[in-house]
Amino acid sequence: MEEKAVGVEGTTGQPAPGTDALQPYLQLLRRLEGLPPVVEATSRLVEEALTVWARPGFDTFVSLPRLRFTPFSHQLRAAEAALRTMRGRAILADEVGLGKTIEAGLVLSELRLRGLAPRVLVLTPVGLVEQWQEELDRKFALPSLVLRGGARAVTDGGPEHPILIASLATARRPPLRPRLVATPWDLVIADEAHHLKNPRSASAGLMRELRTRYLLLLTATPVENRLEDLFQLVSLVRPGHLGSAREFRRRHGAAGGSEPARNLGELQRRTRAVMVRHRRSEIALMLPRRLAETRRIPPSPAEAALYAAVSERVRQRARTAPPAEVLALRGLQRAAGSSPAALAAALATAGWRDLAGEVEAIGVPDKARALVDLLRRHGAQGEKVVVFTAFRHTLVSLSELLRLAGTPHAVYHGGLPRADKVAAIRGFEADLPVLLSSEAGGEGRNLQFCHVMVNYDLPWNPMRIEQRLGRIHRIGQEREVLLTNLVSAGTIEDRILHVLERRINLFELVVGELDMILGRIEDDFDFEAAVFRAHVASAHDEEFQGQMETLGEELARARAGYLESRHRTDALVGEATGP
Repeated sequence: MEEKAVGVEGTTGQPAPGTDALQPYLQLLRRLEGLPPVVEATSRLVEEALTVWARPGFDTFVSLPRLRFTPFSHQLRAAEAALRTMRGRAILADEVGLGKTIEAGLVLSELRLRGLAPRVLVLTPVGLVEQWQEELDRKFALPSLVLRGGARAVTDGGPEHPILIASLATARRPPLRPRLVATPWDLVIADEAHHLKNPRSASAGLMRELRTRYLLLLTATPVENRLEDLFQLVSLVRPGHLGSAREFRRRHGAAGGSEPARNLGELQRRTRAVMVRHRRSEIALMLPRRLAETRRIPPSPAEAALYAAVSERVRQRARTAPPAEVLALRGLQRAAGSSPAALAAALATAGWRDLAGEVEAIGVPDKARALVDLLRRHGAQGEKVVVFTAFRHTLVSLSELLRLAGTPHAVYHGGLPRADKVAAIRGFEADLPVLLSSEAGGEGRNLQFCHVMVNYDLPWNPMRIEQRLGRIHRIGQEREVLLTNLVSAGTIEDRILHVLERRINLFELVVGELDMILGRIEDDFDFEAAVFRAHVASAHDEEFQGQMETLGEELARARAGYLESRHRTDALVGEATGP
């Protein structure tokens, strides 16, 4: 210690001027000298603890600078309530169309940036898996990985570990289920959580077995037909919060149908402690109207004859074909309703050379001529138009037709390089009046600067129709949206559209309501597969029409059930919950 003292006392051995105040620190240094050396791991833990301690509370969103969009105020309020008041275990129950996925993404981003949720699992109906992956990437800049059965092991999380996404149908079965159950999760998000209301279902059983610190359940209708639906969901998020099942029934009743719940005020108060719900009527988010029309184009005799021949052969083959061939036949039948170009390619692939030869005699179909006329009228009014088709060959043929007609346009499809996709959208936004797009344009591209859309062919899956429309009819759109469906009279697409318009008012639904309706028919209901089964099982078109009417009645009942469950939820939950 003599050498260290020289710096303080000076070369003469006398205390340096002003060093009296340093004496207490010299004593501290002498004490520290006797301690063991600093361990790097311990030092790192101390630094991490100080970093966590220095972070702001959940009343401040540290993730906002990283987001690729601007959340609405009600979404921020919902996320804040889930984090601060409900401590990361909550039911997000906003009405359809208000952004429950955004709210869950905000909660996820906050927990992840603070190092609280490296291991995250998202469970969702199979039809929403890709949508979740797209949202996490495009809006939150978060990496994700889709789990498909046993294709990839569930690994431990880390700071850069991707968020794992799985469909409920896949997650609740081996080989994935035991891996999910064995993993200690930091955050689990279950979308469309009303599928978990039945405690005896495989999905609900999986949720009870998962171990997770934080849990978010997303559903616009936490109450379906029974008051106990609410009890089951609340019990997943906060076990015992509403007492035991017997205590809940004794206190509030087992209300079903129109029977009111007892002690409603107490139930609402307890529910608000774990649930956030906003109604569209309470949120100042107004989308412009959308006006839809359907133009049924009579086919030429040659077109009608070819369509009938293709339909009959598809029926005959599909009745005895293996599953893989049935899928191909379904695609061929859909191509027949799109364009001669798409049908010719499908017939060539199937090896049906006799029918393929008949396509050449058709020439330019009347539906294509109707499109050219429609585009000219919109162009004369200075309106941009996005035209959707499901088939690449249809896209190519329409592009050539517009070129011959002198109509400038951009082309967008999934096979384009990324730079060409960006250039196509920029060209359309800048000065091109028309965008010809495959289904890829209905996923992830926001085209609010355009307010006119044409379905040149109609997807059999109504969710695809909604995805297409969602590219232009979304927040940020300032004009009435005009939609035109072009369909050839007498086709399967014609009958599908008739059922969807008449039975559930498809084009008047809020984005997200369609999925709620289809999901009430059965879990993972496949509308497209149901239509094709009806087509194959029918001996003739009249019988098929009857089968479609039966399907329409199911849709109507599902829509009525959805509306009833929405009203019941409003009555049970009361005024808007959350801060």
